[in-house]
Amino acid sequence: MQQGNVTMPKHAVRQTARFLDGGAASMVFVRRWVVTFVACPLLAVGALCFGLEPTTPLANYGRQGWAAENGLPQNTVQALAQTRDGFLWLGTEVGLVRFDGNAFAIFDQHSHPALPGNDVQCLIGAEDGSLWIGTSDGLVRMKNGTIRVFTTASGLPGNSVLAMDEFTDGTIRIETDNGSLGIRGDHVERIVAGNSPNSNALFSVELANSSRADATATRVRLGSGGKGSLEFNVGKELPGTRIQALFADREGSLWIGTNGGLSRYAAGRLERFPITDPLASASVLSIMEDREGDLWVGTESTGLQILRDQRFHTLTAHDGLASDNTSAIVEDKAGTLWVGTSGNGLTALRRGVPPRTWSVRDGLLSDVVLSLTAAPNGDLWVGTADGLSRIRRGSVSSFTSADGLPDDFIRSLLADSDGSLWVGTRRGLTHWTGPGDLEHGRMQTFTTADGLGSDLIGAMARDSHGTLWIASLAGLARLANGEITNFTVANGLSSNVITAILPRADGQLLAGTQDHGWNLWDGQHFTPVNEGGLNATTVRAILDDGQGHLWFATGNGLARCDCEHPMGKMVSPDCAHWIEFGAADGLRSRETASNSHPSAWRGRDGKLWFATPRGLVEVDPQHFPVNTVAPPAAVERFAVDDTDQLLQAGSELRIPAGHNHFQFDYAGLSFVAPQKVRYRYMLEGFDHHWTDAGARRTAYYTNIPPGTYTFRIQAANNDGVWNLEGASLEFRLAPHFYQTIWFYVALGVALLALVFLALRLRLLRAEREFRAVLGERNRIAREIHDTLAQGYVGISLQLEVLSELLRLNKVDAAAKHLDKTRGFVREGLADARQSIWALRSQDSEETTLPVRMRRMVEQAGGHGLEAQFSIYGAYRPLPPGTEREIVRVAQEAIHNVKKHAAATKLAVQLEYRPGEIALEVRDDGRGFESQTDAVPGHYGLLGMHERAAGVGGTIEVVSASGAGTTVRLRAPAPGVARVEKEQS
Repeated sequence: MQQGNVTMPKHAVRQTARFLDGGAASMVFVRRWVVTFVACPLLAVGALCFGLEPTTPLANYGRQGWAAENGLPQNTVQALAQTRDGFLWLGTEVGLVRFDGNAFAIFDQHSHPALPGNDVQCLIGAEDGSLWIGTSDGLVRMKNGTIRVFTTASGLPGNSVLAMDEFTDGTIRIETDNGSLGIRGDHVERIVAGNSPNSNALFSVELANSSRADATATRVRLGSGGKGSLEFNVGKELPGTRIQALFADREGSLWIGTNGGLSRYAAGRLERFPITDPLASASVLSIMEDREGDLWVGTESTGLQILRDQRFHTLTAHDGLASDNTSAIVEDKAGTLWVGTSGNGLTALRRGVPPRTWSVRDGLLSDVVLSLTAAPNGDLWVGTADGLSRIRRGSVSSFTSADGLPDDFIRSLLADSDGSLWVGTRRGLTHWTGPGDLEHGRMQTFTTADGLGSDLIGAMARDSHGTLWIASLAGLARLANGEITNFTVANGLSSNVITAILPRADGQLLAGTQDHGWNLWDGQHFTPVNEGGLNATTVRAILDDGQGHLWFATGNGLARCDCEHPMGKMVSPDCAHWIEFGAADGLRSRETASNSHPSAWRGRDGKLWFATPRGLVEVDPQHFPVNTVAPPAAVERFAVDDTDQLLQAGSELRIPAGHNHFQFDYAGLSFVAPQKVRYRYMLEGFDHHWTDAGARRTAYYTNIPPGTYTFRIQAANNDGVWNLEGASLEFRLAPHFYQTIWFYVALGVALLALVFLALRLRLLRAEREFRAVLGERNRIAREIHDTLAQGYVGISLQLEVLSELLRLNKVDAAAKHLDKTRGFVREGLADARQSIWALRSQDSEETTLPVRMRRMVEQAGGHGLEAQFSIYGAYRPLPPGTEREIVRVAQEAIHNVKKHAAATKLAVQLEYRPGEIALEVRDDGRGFESQTDAVPGHYGLLGMHERAAGVGGTIEVVSASGAGTTVRLRAPAPGVARVEKEQS
């Protein structure tokens, strides 16, 4: 049976059966008074630290408590357990409570998941990570956020579960109000009762030394009951009237909880809490040791308590000090610890001797103690704000500036091995040989005139080579062979304000500064610390504990770091594993003494002492508990747009598209100092680096793109030990339809289609332009045929006739034909000018169609031809191409009248009809017989038909010999709005 604790949460005890010992193959019963048994298996996550130090007095343990006033749902804590994931679980009468060191979460009949009953009587954290919960209304197994409920319907003998235990094979033994059984997985098995060698025992635990402790309701027995066994009885050695809990921790201490208080048996001694302590009289129902070695105590009416090893012990005025406001400390050769205060004198502390206080009433010059030093002859020198005092064999003598000191404000002291005394003041450093002997002693004062950087003297120390080092506000001075050398920032120091000195082996020296960390002197030069943040630390004192650590009194409390070579030669000033300590570690304040020397001291027994304004802090490096257990990390809550998501292990969370705000609440499950747990997180798939969150327990993300993400969290405990495995939560944010790959594929296809369409449109445009160019060429050809070509033909014929007449010497006839030829040339020139004018007059704004037609008709008149133009209907502009083709048709028809008709009258009529335009050219000339086929080489009528077809119109030619010719053109004429749209 695993080491565990036994509890009795109910006021009324019942006759029941309880498992005591044995494996799966050897199960025995014993008839006894019991209600609950809680096993707390040790967790296998990370390293296990030690339990509470058994030699620490109960009053000196660190304490913290929770009750209903600070978040605990109920003050009656009946059961305690810790699961492998690190959470602490409490069984109360109002439900199951989960605690992460910062906040409580409750599970009951109304929560999700829901319990069968609110009265949780027993708990057990199983090895497989599950939590078994025994209630008054059934048994529950909780694992990975899901639960399985067992009741009488599942095979339980009774619904009220009173006790549980776990076998080494994973079988859970259950004790109910109506019998017992075992559960392995989901299978319920009956257990056959046997005989027990100790049928009267109520509780039984195994101690670290393999001995056993058994308890009844009134007595605890250690051993087998024979020679050497011990017994403790309630009402005598134990408080109260009834034993309710028994627990053995890892260090072998036996903790006994009764209805009248908590007791501890360790190192052969039974100890109770002081009567003023709440646990001295509390009714203890449950006891548990967590994975970090802390002890948890559940009580009946005062809530939950935790006991921790106290790292620091602080002596105050209650312990005999003259005041809490301590300033300087030193130990003399007799082992007496002298503690100076800032206003209440000096206190002498020695083991076994009552403390004694020295003040102005005893002869000191002032109660403000600034510095102390113990001489080899046993004298104690006390530097005050009003002078120097010496305590020798109980008597006090004092010295001031009237006796030769440069100043009465004594800031530092150093008793040399030769019996001389070094006195640091505001006005220089005095070396007093034969100190205290004003008649034969000799004082020599060193100032800036002698090479000191400043007359304001601080800490002093001799290194291992015997060199004296003096700190000041203007550097660190070295006095060797009567010569003073002052080192400043020009020599490598990080600051000129030197506040602390620690000599080391081989002449090395550590020098602390104000606001600039510390420096290492290696015998040749100074090297400042370079680690991030430490180079901005104020160092007021430095100690080496001889255990491989350096201790610092800083402006932010006490700190410790690992040193590569304890008490030996250092390679660099940097040190590893820097840990800062504050109130969470048991310090009463982060303040440390300043402007007094020495403010820290290492005693002969190895203990370290630090003067602070809130008392004298004691540190035992040999018994200084360091938390080496990496804290488990957990994601407690995931909210999307302020809506909580259900967290279940092994299931992927799918978040619909359209969500923008994501919140992660997490916890590092370390209970030694929860407020000092540090975190770092990263959202894989979005972040590229870890985010240092400090002590913040919530991470926020907004507007992350769709995809699959994993939120990872890592935690470090109070001593900086990181759990690199951490915890993770995976989720998938669904995309909008326009964020899917299919949308981008479709978009790509659409873009390709648009490109293809653009290319197609460009090709069609090019084809239209080509057709337009081809049409223009055809038009120009028609123009040349209708004008220039016909004119040239006429001129050619006339020239041939003229040539023949000249050959025949018919001069008169030749002159006539020459005149006619000149007329043809002039007409050809006029036609050429007309064609050029027609080509240039493409802009519809130059003139309207009726105006152009009228000019054309007017130019056609003369030479025996009467030309008349008429227009009907309301004028409206037509597309430029339509008007141009109508003009060309009219030009061709008029030209034919002039050339071929021999007409005396020409009538041109333009009519704007609804939806169309009509052109009619009529003459009274000779006419001709209509031909369906064009004459080869003559393209006039063919050109007119092509022009009419180009604008969607028709040409009708009516002619007969001797009856003249009529040419009619009909073409569509759209409305004004459509024309403007086409023109745009």
